[in-house]
Amino acid sequence: MADGGLETRRAVSVALRRPDGLVLAVRRPEGPDEELPGVWGLPAVTLRAGEPAEAGVRRLGLEKLSVALTPGALIAEGDQRRDSYALRMSVYEAATDGEPALPPEQAASLGGTRYEAIDWLPAASFRRAADQGSLCCRLFVEATLPATP
Repeated sequence: MADGGLETRRAVSVALRRPDGLVLAVRRPEGPDEELPGVWGLPAVTLRAGEPAEAGVRRLGLEKLSVALTPGALIAEGDQRRDSYALRMSVYEAATDGEPALPPEQAASLGGTRYEAIDWLPAASFRRAADQGSLCCRLFVEATLPATP
């Protein structure tokens, strides 16, 4: 427990870059239960109890992007208070030898957000999600892009 007795949930997100500088983006589904419906952002996964961050990055690749990811350097970490819990997010660089793709529809028992679309976008594209409350995008933008006036 942290942040005034709230449960702390840990999550990891990845910044996967192509040689041309574009960054992998995923679009969250529309829906009343979504925190950021229809927003393009970085892929992320909530860590399981006792799961190391690097293992979470690998699981993120396999479960949500249908590709093996190799964790790289830690880009940024930060916290955000949510309605019923505190979120601790770590954003990592990652690499892969394959082309990420959305997996076929999987059982709801896996839990977590399933993305609706995938694309490669300029890093500045993540400012919108950061402005709308995406912690991983805010951390990524603050750590990798120059401040805007």
